[in-house]
Amino acid sequence: MKAFCRGQKLKRLTLDAKKRKCRSLLPGPMGHLSCIVVGLVLLAATLFLGCSGPMHYVHPTADLTYITTVAIVPFENLTQERGAEGKMRNVVAADVLRRGVFDVVEFGEVAKILKEEGFRQEEGTISKRIAERAGKRLNVQAFIVGSVEEYGVSRTAGSSYPEVSLSLKLIDVKSYKILWEATHNIKGATFLDRLFGVGKKSPSDLSKELISEMFDTLFGS
Repeated sequence: MKAFCRGQKLKRLTLDAKKRKCRSLLPGPMGHLSCIVVGLVLLAATLFLGCSGPMHYVHPTADLTYITTVAIVPFENLTQERGAEGKMRNVVAADVLRRGVFDVVEFGEVAKILKEEGFRQEEGTISKRIAERAGKRLNVQAFIVGSVEEYGVSRTAGSSYPEVSLSLKLIDVKSYKILWEATHNIKGATFLDRLFGVGKKSPSDLSKELISEMFDTLFGS
């Protein structure tokens, strides 16, 4: 049985096209050899970019129909990229609002209430006591908390590529129950993609893709 993840079918069609093209350019044994080289390079690109989706968990008894409004807690930044937590938080809010499932409380109001309740961003999480008290004041049913684990350009073996990684949780205000949790990592284009004329994605572009795939595990695509 053959199984393809998102994007692999397109890569296979691209590979077939490259084979036809290289046969027409180089007849005979040389043409066959160049096709093999093209195939190996495309296979390497496919293996590098991968096709794994987000690791995720949904509470077996979770019922999200009671949630109308959420507050997004300031994210923890575990990277060397200054401001990465704010950039990712903005994308999370935009994706939630785009889907029209929950309303999102304005960031400034969230920061004000959390500070008054004793929340400290460097702790990387929100306590049950603060969640309950701040949730009541903000009139929300759940908090979204997150940690940015990678954001920027990674380098390995003489090559560089953009990479983003994020962990998110949806936490019920009253019970402090984790309703949903997801972790995802995406790497961008390498020299192989540039070799075949594919544009290199920025960390910002990857963030939108990553967060959309993460929320697909909760809301569906």
